[in-house]
Amino acid sequence: MRIWIRTDYSSASGPTLDACAFLGQRYDEERGYKPFEGECWVMSLRPKVRTRLTAMHHLGSTGWLSRLWRSPKGAVFVSSITDAKVLYHPDLHGDPKHPFESTKLSAPLNGVWGLDDDFVLTWGSTYERTNHVFRYNGKKWKQLPAPRFAVRAMHGLAPDFIYAVGVGGGIARWNGKVWRHFRSPTNEVLNSVFVAAEDELYATGGSGSLLAGNRRRWDSMAEGPVPGMPLLGVAKWKKKLWVAGGRFGLFKWMENQNTLKCIKPNLRAVDFDARQDLLICCDDAVAATADGKTFVAGGRDALMKFRKGKKLARF
Repeated sequence: MRIWIRTDYSSASGPTLDACAFLGQRYDEERGYKPFEGECWVMSLRPKVRTRLTAMHHLGSTGWLSRLWRSPKGAVFVSSITDAKVLYHPDLHGDPKHPFESTKLSAPLNGVWGLDDDFVLTWGSTYERTNHVFRYNGKKWKQLPAPRFAVRAMHGLAPDFIYAVGVGGGIARWNGKVWRHFRSPTNEVLNSVFVAAEDELYATGGSGSLLAGNRRRWDSMAEGPVPGMPLLGVAKWKKKLWVAGGRFGLFKWMENQNTLKCIKPNLRAVDFDARQDLLICCDDAVAATADGKTFVAGGRDALMKFRKGKKLARF
């Protein structure tokens, strides 16, 4: 029986395209990604010659690597659902041969994100529906209080100003001691959040909601242009709001028309990092723009070519 193999990318992080890391999956297209049947890879892009980029493959796993975050100093943190571990590499671009380190925590981990090398958060939920958040302080991981809902994404401005969103439309803000929960205008799973300023907040949902919030409340801002189409990511960058529409493309909020407009249907955006250039993880490549007009991409088909002829989940 012939297997049709598919590869996807997710969760790219870094300041620029040639200094980013990202996750890739390789799996049976008919069955979808399943741990121990498919593969997850930690990958990176780096300069080769002039404007060309080369993709590197650093770590393969048959588990489920859920999210990746690259720190300002170049350290890479990866969360894992299947074994409840955080993987850590101190300098993926500067010293790629250095082995990954791992720390096992007490819950399957759905994501990881941080402010700097001394403030990194990871989160997850158990099968018993207990929710967990952990903080890395540069030396070790420590458990923090968790919101009442299963978290899917976090973003913030400071250790005492972090927002979390997740299952059931859950929205909460961490003030350094406790979580304050907000009334949500939707009960869909919120899969991304972006804190542009203390009074300017955005989130997206799995059924297509784009939400806007401030210190006091959250409201519906728009719906995706295709009914039921999930919106997968949001970022405020160079005074513009950018939204990831998955297979429907890259969208931008048009203030004068009060609507979302698809500006790049060929960039099947699933995730953003907006700390320097706008880094756009697409399901088939990683792209970036420095000005919002010219876009470049790298890594297309890199995982498929690297693993060509290899049996799934056989290293």
